[in-house]
Amino acid sequence: MDDINKGWVNWKDVYVESNAFQELLKKEDVVYLTSDSPNVLEELDESKAYVIGGLVDHNHHKGISFKRAQELGVAHAQLPLGTFIKMNSRKVLAVNHVFEIILAFLEKRDWKEAFFTVLPQRKGAMPVGQVGNEEEENSDIEHSNLKIQSEDKPLSSRSV
Repeated sequence: MDDINKGWVNWKDVYVESNAFQELLKKEDVVYLTSDSPNVLEELDESKAYVIGGLVDHNHHKGISFKRAQELGVAHAQLPLGTFIKMNSRKVLAVNHVFEIILAFLEKRDWKEAFFTVLPQRKGAMPVGQVGNEEEENSDIEHSNLKIQSEDKPLSSRSV
């Protein structure tokens, strides 16, 4: 974490560790979030730790977060962006946006609302099914068998 900007020290329910997550958590307790995963996240299981895969130069290292999740043998998934949102830009999001979307979803229990609350206007996000998105309506969105269920528990987020 950034030693100059230490605002993160005050984050509640977020724990920063210097060890790699695979040294701290069991494989079955981890879901690695990566936009390259074929698995689409439907719910959040608050007993899981969600690792947000992120790099500064995604073009240069295409697929590296997904490959890393596979190498480690942990579950992986992407946010259900394509289910709810049509964007003018790529569906790759900044780490802070993914984190904020997860928090918004835990609060609202509505992916669409979470996306529109967090995504910046420059992403050009429009709801799927809105006029002008007809081709999106006619395309099939492939979902895997990964369904991560959630219980109504108090918010508890972990980050490593």
